This record gives sequence, structure tokens and C-alpha cells, in this order.
Amino acid sequence: MRILFLIAAIVGVFLIVRILLRSPANKQGPEATGRIKQQGSMVRCAHCGVHVPHLNAYRAGERVYCSRDHALEDARSRDDG
Repeated sequence: MRILFLIAAIVGVFLIVRILLRSPANKQGPEATGRIKQQGSMVRCAHCGVHVPHLNAYRAGERVYCSRDHALEDARSRDDG
């Protein structure tokens, strides 16, 4: 009878510790989402298709690019073709 009680106590402690260790992981989810929302909306590079935050995007006319280099490459390709 004592062994059965000891096994039940060990399982109970294990479950409690497991629940306590999972709690901080659940709290990180909304914080990470908040960080994404603070950066604002994402825009797609007209040259390569990569999505970047609109605050970090490079604009050339009506088009949006992930970098100045892609804006220049796209301008060159449009001038050639």
C-alpha cells in the first residue's frame, strides 16, 4: 500500500513540474506576436519577392524593394527590356 502511495505521489509531482515548466512557453507566444505587430505590415519586394517590414523597405516610384540594390537591378532590367 505504501509503494502505491509513493508511486502516485511521484507521478503527481512529475505532472505538476511539467505543467509549471510549460507555463512560460505559453506566455512567450503573445509577446512574440506583439513584436511582429510593432514592426507593422509587410511588403513584397518587386524584384525577388521577399517580404520585409514596410519601415525597412526601399521605395522607387510605386514599386517597393527589399534593398537599394534590387531597386537598381530592377530599373536596369526594365530599361534594357
